[in-house]
Amino acid sequence: MIFADNLYCCFHSIDLSRLIGNTLKQHLTSITKKELIMKREQRETTENTYNNYSIMTDKERGLSCNTEILREIERQFDYAENSKSKVFFMRYDVRIPEGMYIEDNKTFRDFQANFIKNLSRQGLKPQYIAVREQSKEKHQHYHVALLLDGQKTQSIHNHIQTAERLWDSALGLKPRENGYGLIDDCTTSRTGDKQINGVMLRPDDLDMEKKKDDCFRRASYLAKTTTKGNAPKWKREVFSSRIPRKND
Repeated sequence: MIFADNLYCCFHSIDLSRLIGNTLKQHLTSITKKELIMKREQRETTENTYNNYSIMTDKERGLSCNTEILREIERQFDYAENSKSKVFFMRYDVRIPEGMYIEDNKTFRDFQANFIKNLSRQGLKPQYIAVREQSKEKHQHYHVALLLDGQKTQSIHNHIQTAERLWDSALGLKPRENGYGLIDDCTTSRTGDKQINGVMLRPDDLDMEKKKDDCFRRASYLAKTTTKGNAPKWKREVFSSRIPRKND
């Protein structure tokens, strides 16, 4: 009888431990989820400006920007302005053809490294920030903002052509006269309207601040939070040029 009572107490304590363990686990999971939500909210903004720059948000529609990406965009803009007498800003998007599946970022990173190397050889002092985006049902694409030395370039045309050729090569596609249209030159908006791509930022331009604000706003498209977070686990979604330290 004593043995039975002890056995009951043993099983009862095991069940109780499991119950406490499961309850604690659920509680910790709940805390973790709340912390993740809070951290995500801290990294997002629906305000229409960031450090006095206009950004692409819409509070009523719940469209937000990631502040960490905005911070990196600002760092690249500040360094470009301090290291170049004139800055040429441009955008391009990089797409993967239908039917081709590439899970990681290696192909894009190799292409981007080659493109930046090509621009550097021309003395264009390139800086960039790029993001990977991916809706749940489609493969990824990339958005890129590029800052060049405005003393040595004033048109996007040759750069887009070079990017097209290098991206086709990175994908292993056979050379074709007009490429495959996988580099979007961002001269047409999502609504189909024509838009300027390639803006010169000069300190002696009376409209400099207005143009810079417009460029930052266009770059902030990279910081939009929709279609992010869908990359496979441990795959990066943000890439940018290294900014030298002051003592480098």
